[in-house]
Amino acid sequence: MISVCDISKIFNAGQTNEFTALHRVSLNLEMHETTVLKGPSGSGKTTLLGLVGCMARPTTGRIFLHEREITSLPERFLTKIRRSTFGFIFQQFNLIKGLSALENVMIPAYSTDEKYSPLRKRAMEKLELFNLGKRAEAKIECLSGGEAQRVAIARALINNPTIIIADEPTAHLDSKLSHEFMGIMRELKTGGATIILSSHDPIVYDSDLADRVVEMRDGKIIKGGKSQ
Repeated sequence: MISVCDISKIFNAGQTNEFTALHRVSLNLEMHETTVLKGPSGSGKTTLLGLVGCMARPTTGRIFLHEREITSLPERFLTKIRRSTFGFIFQQFNLIKGLSALENVMIPAYSTDEKYSPLRKRAMEKLELFNLGKRAEAKIECLSGGEAQRVAIARALINNPTIIIADEPTAHLDSKLSHEFMGIMRELKTGGATIILSSHDPIVYDSDLADRVVEMRDGKIIKGGKSQ
């Protein structure tokens, strides 16, 4: 379980442009389930995902991963947890142009001590999982939208994470690609993954994939909070 306990996140504290993105949020996220954070832009969904995924620290409050408090861990330990536990799928995919699909998939594992050959083999296996083996050497800018989406998912899986975090993954996709994305998420969940998504897309939050929908607005949870 991931337990978020009374966290707040304040940006530019003490300055004239101080902004509170999250207000004392508490939430329990069950393993092997799919949780959707639903809400309009600016509701705090992305900030909460970043805190849960160890990409940032809360200003106040604590976060527990499998009953281990991770909020105050040194950065090197947070980096290790982030790399080994979480796979991230970003709204804009964040793929690097000029590099091949294969190279993009390998990037999150470059900071490990793994040798190139087994890493390349595993990256190829991830691409083949999504029928992209023949496109492994294609530059990112030469891929279709659907191919780029699948490369981004393959990259998120390169370190074999147990938790998949996706931030507005269908925001720039048409309905066909959005449904394809949700189909892939179903397969990952069947394989045992825990999935946490943020979205204001009904294709996501009305899907039968969602075990739980948590509604957010103005940095607060207004429905579906900690009572799990």
